[in-house]
Amino acid sequence: MTELGKVTAVKGNTATVRIDKKDECSKCGMCLFSNNANYTEMPASNELGAKVGDTVEIRRTESLKLISILLVFLVPLALIGLACGLTYLFMENELWMLGFSVIFILLWYTILAFIDKKIKKLKGFSNVITQIVQKEENITDGNN
Repeated sequence: MTELGKVTAVKGNTATVRIDKKDECSKCGMCLFSNNANYTEMPASNELGAKVGDTVEIRRTESLKLISILLVFLVPLALIGLACGLTYLFMENELWMLGFSVIFILLWYTILAFIDKKIKKLKGFSNVITQIVQKEENITDGNN
């Protein structure tokens, strides 16, 4: 998936890219727009040397979206099933099922926070600037 945005900050080999919200954004949810936001800013690998003010094209891989869905939704669902199954086999008490399900999910999201920090550093799992569409031109008045 590619998107056009404007570079708002550069730090080292990472650029912060501002992406304006479009009508299609309400269906996708990949950019994490808050409900009232007209834009979002996201980090992207800046191997092309884009500067602040440049309009760039960034690429986000579909595999990242699929892995995110798996980690955020399917793993917790499996953990709830595991908690219910184990509790039913050993304790047969619904209250314990609820308690273990909540504990498993809290542990998973804690682990997921650490995984997220590691995944963002991997090369195939981050946004990448693929093209500088328009460079910001410095306009001088000639009176210097």
